[in-house]
Amino acid sequence: MRKFYVTTTCFGDRGGTVVKVLCYKSEGRWFDPEWSVRRLAGCRVKSITPETNTALEEPISLEELRHAIIQEKANKASGQDGICLEFFGTAWDVIKHEMLTIMNHMYIDGRTSVRQRQGLIFCLPKTPHPKNVGDYRPLTLLNTDYKIMARIIANRIRPFLAAILHPNQHCGVQGNSVFEAVAAVRETVAHAEVTKTPLCIVSIDFSEAFDKILHTYLLAMLKTHGFNEWFQQRIMRIYDKAASEVQINGFRSSPIPINSSIRQGCPLSMKLFAPCLNPLLQTLERELNGIQIEWSHAKTAVISDADDVTIFLT
Repeated sequence: MRKFYVTTTCFGDRGGTVVKVLCYKSEGRWFDPEWSVRRLAGCRVKSITPETNTALEEPISLEELRHAIIQEKANKASGQDGICLEFFGTAWDVIKHEMLTIMNHMYIDGRTSVRQRQGLIFCLPKTPHPKNVGDYRPLTLLNTDYKIMARIIANRIRPFLAAILHPNQHCGVQGNSVFEAVAAVRETVAHAEVTKTPLCIVSIDFSEAFDKILHTYLLAMLKTHGFNEWFQQRIMRIYDKAASEVQINGFRSSPIPINSSIRQGCPLSMKLFAPCLNPLLQTLERELNGIQIEWSHAKTAVISDADDVTIFLT
């Protein structure tokens, strides 16, 4: 058996009480990745429409490319090719048609080179005097053309995520932000205090959540949410044979294969993580009683922003 702690807050007649609960994990199916993938892939979730799949297969337009370049943040370090975002903006009138051809080769034809999928990791110290590996924050630099293509894909799927994700998922949904998630939690707590409804709040923050997403699970979730095989292949092509080199004191390591994870800092990462978490949120909403707020027509059992999940138990 393995043990872990979950911090909860219980509200009742005497106000809020913080409780640290000791939980146990069995050594059985909880640690079987294949079983976990099949279990979550079998959850009831909404799927995108055939029309959406058709729209995702359309070639990239010049307007989409220009918009993605404008959206990217300037003054950022470039990847291994040394080409920064400012180059694409400054030379736009000269390279726009060639750049569009390259982007469509990458997206429509799935032609991304191994070098384009390879990152360069720098370790930045978190403290003035780092002493161990945990005192460093790894930062992966990716090629700008890779990030532009990822931004285009993210822009394409963002409008459709609200229709398939849990309504209280505030990550990756157009128009939502962490501020709405915080406001929803506060409103729920305030309602419980005013109505003297006994309420237990469980707050879960997944450790290294993005790094632990199996690529097989990512593929299964795309299929579960109705993305067709063509789009699944385009996403997996981004992660196929992906690798990163670590640079320390001017020396680079050999490429390290990346067999799991959604790259943080990639414009597409939030849009891929949200569907991966969605089956869990939908299951919690169905199985738990949650709390009913008077002005709301539905109960509230879970609120999430990326990997920060708040569960309400009554």
